[in-house]
Amino acid sequence: MRRAIALAEKAINPSPNPRVGAVILKNGKIVGEGWHEYAGGPHAEIVALKKAGSRAQGGELFVTLEPCNRFGRTPPCSQAILNSGIKRVVIGVLDPTASGGGAKFLKKHGVEVVSRILEPACRELNKIWLKNMEHKRPFVTLKMALDAKGSTIPATSKKWISSSKSRREVMKLRRSFDAIAIGVGTITADNPRLTVRGIKTDRQPVRIIFDPNLRSPVMSKIFHDGGETILISRQEFPNYNLRKILQKLFQRGICSILLEGGETTAKKFLQAKLVDEIFIFQKGNRRKQKNWHGISMKNIGEFGDDGLFYAVP
Repeated sequence: MRRAIALAEKAINPSPNPRVGAVILKNGKIVGEGWHEYAGGPHAEIVALKKAGSRAQGGELFVTLEPCNRFGRTPPCSQAILNSGIKRVVIGVLDPTASGGGAKFLKKHGVEVVSRILEPACRELNKIWLKNMEHKRPFVTLKMALDAKGSTIPATSKKWISSSKSRREVMKLRRSFDAIAIGVGTITADNPRLTVRGIKTDRQPVRIIFDPNLRSPVMSKIFHDGGETILISRQEFPNYNLRKILQKLFQRGICSILLEGGETTAKKFLQAKLVDEIFIFQKGNRRKQKNWHGISMKNIGEFGDDGLFYAVP
């Protein structure tokens, strides 16, 4: 299962689909493996079965998420697994959707099924997709950059607070999200592009601006580079309920959001309990722990002079 998890991690962002890895064992040896790379592409189980060929007969399949049992963009994996002659299926996480059911189908047809193996690691792998399925809203990650004193505002002579290594890490973060969001204060003060730059990416994230009263400067870069930008204002959402706004964004196909707004936007999302995880890059802070607005955060890495802190609020 650990090998299946490692394979699934190769998929950067198969949104709206989950990240899934699969490994087929025969007589203790791997005879096929694969992962789901992109929405509409072959599922991990199918990739592994094709690589295994006839060697799958009588083998064991290890898969991070319960095989699907429905027709979507691709046929159901459960039937392909049954047809291959696999005798045992080991599952990390069961599918929480009503359209799952691959485990039940396989059991009904005589295949041994074991589930919830390394479940915490498999749930972490698909925290975005599980949030989508269970709460019908995007997964929200708050990212902040702080100077040594804890301020989000850089010194007047500097463009950035964080180091070049931290900024590259942020690009990797951006690449794995459907959208990047900021508040009107950030677009007014910084005029950011909110794009993925300097690293390879298959697509640029959608930009979202939380601007209740439509104060964003019309000449901002974000409106003139050809990328997709969504303005969230009271014209569309008179009550400006963040939870309902997120639900509407999910209906539009936004499954994950990297929230890069300043303190004001961050506090509003935290108060509404809509932040699922937090990353903070802080200049000159290499301590193992930090406290931010009453949230205990753990140092998970160092990038140049910056410490990277993480927490699930």
